[in-house]
Amino acid sequence: MAEVRLEDAPQGVRAYYDKGIAAMERGNLEYAMDMFELALGIEPRLLQVRKLLRAAAVKKAKAHPPAKLAVAKAMPGLLKISSLIKKDALQAIAASEKLLRIDPLNLKFAKAQCDAAERAGLPEIGILTLGILADNAPPALAVLEPLAKFYRTTEQFDLEYKCREQISRLKPTDTEALKELKDSAARLTMGKAGWQKAESYRDVMRENATGTRDERELLLAKIEAEPGNLNYRTALADLLLRGKDYEQALSTLEQCQELAGAPDPQIEQKLLTAKELLLSSRLAEAEDADDREKVAELRKQLADMRMENTARQVERYPNDLQLKFDFGKLLFESGRHTEAIQQFQQAQRNPQRRTRALLYLAKAFKAKEQPAIAREQLENALAELPTLDETKKEVLYELGELCMASGDADQAEQCFRQIYAVDITYRDVAKKVEGNE
Repeated sequence: MAEVRLEDAPQGVRAYYDKGIAAMERGNLEYAMDMFELALGIEPRLLQVRKLLRAAAVKKAKAHPPAKLAVAKAMPGLLKISSLIKKDALQAIAASEKLLRIDPLNLKFAKAQCDAAERAGLPEIGILTLGILADNAPPALAVLEPLAKFYRTTEQFDLEYKCREQISRLKPTDTEALKELKDSAARLTMGKAGWQKAESYRDVMRENATGTRDERELLLAKIEAEPGNLNYRTALADLLLRGKDYEQALSTLEQCQELAGAPDPQIEQKLLTAKELLLSSRLAEAEDADDREKVAELRKQLADMRMENTARQVERYPNDLQLKFDFGKLLFESGRHTEAIQQFQQAQRNPQRRTRALLYLAKAFKAKEQPAIAREQLENALAELPTLDETKKEVLYELGELCMASGDADQAEQCFRQIYAVDITYRDVAKKVEGNE
């Protein structure tokens, strides 16, 4: 599961968020935490809101340290979380958040949340929780070791290496800690230098005398011993993709496809990813070389590939409304407005994408020179946007432009003034508003 941004959250979240921010500004930490918890109850993947909730809890704990009795009464909740983790990891995260609200620097409470976050596939929550402990207490192995693992999972190799350095200082004679430090240094080097310049993955492995090299060598040895084993080849392809050796990853995945015989959705998706990443890396090289002709050619290839891949995904998963929204954007950007409208009309059934889908519907109808229908979509979107966030600014601006074009100057000015009142730097609203005064 990926983190959800505030602007992509379901309806209702923004109101709780705004109330929480206002309460924090007034110093009412309890009410702020209540509001942030309500927002997370609707969408638990809002890391931005969880950070604010935790910041409020830490601020309160520093001003009024948690009473020992309150912490003791909260301890039985750990048993409940342990049983919840396998059944409903998101609910376990919510339960652990209540414990951390009581004592945000409690290692046992933090560990419970980290276990739940790992189970839910949300390592960013584990990083947030452990990072707060690390910032507020002397370095401890109980914090640094799981934090390093989370950093590795999220491929933040520079931060993983810093953790490993601290661990090795705390365990100077531990050979396993030293090996982990060397391995993390190798991953950091890989991330900086990339693997694209290697002629083959055997060359890459010779250049990097590390645990990662050993892992690849081991996989290659297993493939040589069992050439028909699909699992070994897919594991190698995953390593190559993470190492940015896209050509070798692509070649390995093509071998996997041949071995699989029948179509395998997972392999097909990895193939599409590898092709897109390879093309993107070539585009970056062309841009660095300022080869405009090559850049234009590669951009078109990349756009065509994304269109083809997304169309295939939409066909395979016809009920996935997020895919329909993504496909609609690609169609709109390529000038296929009627087809884009079809996708956005279906995508608006997704609560998280409804207002953005209405906005794009308006843009598509405007491009088809149907301003009345376009205006209707924007007015529908405005009715569902209580807070003047980035989406509402864009909707107001588009509506203002439509009103101006249709001769409704008063309504256009009202739209632009709403934006001007909160963000004078947005596009050219200052010029539009001040020019009429």
